[in-house]
Amino acid sequence: MDTYMAGLRPIFDFMKGKVYVGTAITVKEVSTTHEPMEVVQKRFQETGRSRIDHALAAIDFAEPGDIIVIDGEGMEDVAIWGENMAMLAKRNGVCAVVLYGGVRDVAKIRELEFPVFAKGVSPRGSGYFLESIGFNVPVTCGGVQVRPGDIIVGDEDGVVSAPKEYASKVLEVAQEILEKERITKEAIKQARYALESYPSGRPKILEELKKKRREESR
Repeated sequence: MDTYMAGLRPIFDFMKGKVYVGTAITVKEVSTTHEPMEVVQKRFQETGRSRIDHALAAIDFAEPGDIIVIDGEGMEDVAIWGENMAMLAKRNGVCAVVLYGGVRDVAKIRELEFPVFAKGVSPRGSGYFLESIGFNVPVTCGGVQVRPGDIIVGDEDGVVSAPKEYASKVLEVAQEILEKERITKEAIKQARYALESYPSGRPKILEELKKKRREESR
């Protein structure tokens, strides 16, 4: 199971060196570019709804420390998040937002120091290019399905999602990996050869290397 959301990256320098962890609050948006703009506009007017309704609901529903995940079908040239929503989210204690789409107002959001992971940056508003169809429903971002309540982790390397039912197992495996990394770092300090630095030791390859060195030195 791949948990890495391909193509998403931290937008701001102040996010460097930090790790953002929270429970997912999801929003599903779909492209309307296959429809004439007048048709979409008329539908919005008749229903009294706008593209941002579910995103606003997510902000209101979120608990402090939650991470809002918006599936904008990867349309990085359309902004699905901006300054006003960042202000509301920060006020409500939202940890960060993950956008499978674009963000705008980056200078203002940088001043707010609100963390954003996104596929791209665009001054183009979503307008009638996207329509919100669901809140706290399963979404797909960067090839990964995210459900409400799943665990989201984001840092300089990108964003991953862990199914909520595997949270304790993920923590256990992560701790095992950290311990292996600690052992490897200690080995690096002591090892003469790079091949000695890892727990497996790569003994056969290392012996071949040493033998070759001995032969060359004759």
